[in-house]
Amino acid sequence: NLRPPPSTSKPSLPHRAWAPSCDAAAQLLSVILVHFIAEALIVTPSMCGTSAAFIRVNTASRVQVVLRVQDAVVSKTPRQDTPGDEEPVEVQLEPPLMMKPPLRSATRPGYTPEARLVTWAPFRYAAPSVRREAARLYVRNKLSQLPPLPPLRVVLMGGVAAGKGTLAPMLSQAFRVRCVGVGALLRGESRAGRPRGLAASRAMAAGELLPDELVLQVLQERLGGNTDAACNGWLLDGFPRTEAQASALVDDNNWADLRPDVVVLIERPDELAREFALGRCCDSATGQTYHPVYAPPPAELQERLVWRIDDTYDVFNRRISEHKRSLEAIVRTFEGKGIPLRRFDNARSEIETFREVAAFLEGVAMEKLVSTRRELEGELTLHEVADALQPSPADPADVAPYCQVDESEQECLERFQAEQLESLAPDVEMYCDSDEPEGACVLRYKEERPVRALLSAVQRCNTYQLSEFTPLLVDAEQVGWLNPTALEALTAQLAVGRACELVEANRQTKGLAVRIAPEVPPGVNGAEARSEVVASLVQELVDDGVIPRSKLRNEPQEVHAFSAGFVVAGGDVKPALRMERAAMIYFGVPSHGVHVNGWVRDPDEPASDVPFAMWVATRSMSKATYPGLLDQMVAGGQPAALSFDENVRKECEEEASLPPEVIAAIEPAGSVSYRYATPKGLSTKVLMTYDLEMEHGLQPLCSDGEVEEFRLLRMGDVLRSLREDLPLWKPNSALIAIDFCVRHNLLDETEPGYAELVRLLNQTLI
Repeated sequence: NLRPPPSTSKPSLPHRAWAPSCDAAAQLLSVILVHFIAEALIVTPSMCGTSAAFIRVNTASRVQVVLRVQDAVVSKTPRQDTPGDEEPVEVQLEPPLMMKPPLRSATRPGYTPEARLVTWAPFRYAAPSVRREAARLYVRNKLSQLPPLPPLRVVLMGGVAAGKGTLAPMLSQAFRVRCVGVGALLRGESRAGRPRGLAASRAMAAGELLPDELVLQVLQERLGGNTDAACNGWLLDGFPRTEAQASALVDDNNWADLRPDVVVLIERPDELAREFALGRCCDSATGQTYHPVYAPPPAELQERLVWRIDDTYDVFNRRISEHKRSLEAIVRTFEGKGIPLRRFDNARSEIETFREVAAFLEGVAMEKLVSTRRELEGELTLHEVADALQPSPADPADVAPYCQVDESEQECLERFQAEQLESLAPDVEMYCDSDEPEGACVLRYKEERPVRALLSAVQRCNTYQLSEFTPLLVDAEQVGWLNPTALEALTAQLAVGRACELVEANRQTKGLAVRIAPEVPPGVNGAEARSEVVASLVQELVDDGVIPRSKLRNEPQEVHAFSAGFVVAGGDVKPALRMERAAMIYFGVPSHGVHVNGWVRDPDEPASDVPFAMWVATRSMSKATYPGLLDQMVAGGQPAALSFDENVRKECEEEASLPPEVIAAIEPAGSVSYRYATPKGLSTKVLMTYDLEMEHGLQPLCSDGEVEEFRLLRMGDVLRSLREDLPLWKPNSALIAIDFCVRHNLLDETEPGYAELVRLLNQTLI
């Protein structure tokens, strides 16, 4: 059996491998292979910011070496000792160029500094839920009292195991900045099979440094231009690492979009960083980091813990030396250009560090706001400037999230459960026995007559009174809906009758309708003429305050008749007109999206087609809409310039970094439509659904910062979550998950409200 080396405060020399004499040759060969592959990969993590190999230790203190080369996994698991085995033969191996980690377990770190070297007070990390609560309270108690802060571009720096990975999600949640790591971006490029990513992987595997130009190009595509990160702000982790890279960010106009507003430098004493690095472990299912001393893992996670194989003395010392050699030059580069930079001691609770860093970023954001007001002409208040700087979300919310912004998950769930109980009140009085306590009666009622939780989830996305909305026509074809507010704002134009007029609606909608540009004759240039008329109507709504002026982005989008369905822009089908993107919701123009259900078979019944588990994503806390809520493995809006097939493949690459051969197996599964009345207008959504069977061991990987984590949930747990924790789901993603369960016969007629649920999922709205 492979046994771990003895525990020691120094690197173990040499490594020992044990094997029964009858199996010595084969066992020795496997050990040599493990050493060879591990050493070939050990340089990769230090350059891309992630591990290529892990060591897994189970509760029996056996060692399993798991080597990951992109998506290929080589695993060697030891056998248990059995009676009658011969005495083990010790095999000496020469020490490799870099030492393997010393013995570690879930309760013992690989290194403990001598007492005389400890310069920090005892502390422990908080649970992830406590960190999220700390960020939420900061927003509620501090940021909510200020004008809306402008988007920030933050560089987060720090040495090995300084705590950047723990602090970054908290800052992302508080300031709504997209958290992006260079290593994750490069992993995603490589896994998706893009030539640039594959070239980067080959270079790193050969121990070569990546060209700055290549890394800057990757960052520019993710953080610059009109990307969501450019609009909402970003937090860059793991870059720059050299003075030349820092200079490129602040001096080279080619990378002007990457110039930071502020730099945060996290520092820890070397001995504490060493203890963190040689003791940290990771939950292989969720990616959550633990440490035996500073963040002990729960007992039930013991079998899932993995350790980075590059967390060794030599690797740590080399990486910390490289960091120190380049750090001061990088600091001088940023400070020389007047970019605010502050150092923070992180030899303490991450909650304390977060509060100090957040206060620093708050001050920088307020200064940016004041500076912008000075640059603008006219007398504007800070709130007016702040509103002008706020970005429009790429995927504006339609169905309102159940949980309130300043409400914790627990508070939200308790309110949800209380409202569910209140909905039972009319039935409870008749249902209860005369001598039965009310509380006991309610519990019995819930057990014997389940609440129609799944039906209510579908109904919530279909909340509207169509009679309150007026059809919007081009010629005789409907293109949208107007709510009463928009209709009132167009009263003057309707009275004149040139830009728009009231007409009799068709047989389906009945009543009155508004026809746009009635004097424009049908023809080749009709769309252009109507677009000019619509632009004047949009301006009318802006002047009346119906559409916020700050939301206009000068991004005209094609609008087609309902009867045409979705049409790829620039094709043979001519649009009825073009409209400012931000105004489309106010005119009730339908929108489209794509959702992908990633599912897994039962490993014990591989021949069964019944889904056993589903990959569920937790949206990043920095998302402008529905932050932190549960979502499909892949989901996104539908750009006008792409077909559904092109878009779903693009989203699979960007959001889950799926390899091309996996994406090729994706299967269309129909569509789900819903309609919801929002304060802006009537939102009609058509979501194209896809199913993708995922192999066991293949895990989606977030490389663009839009997903907090991916979790593989059994289908029973998915249904339980939809019934009991519905507020934690993005509303339309709950619809898609329920539709998946219906299509795969995981729900049947015994589900309360089943017939109405199926009708709503399959309704045709356009």
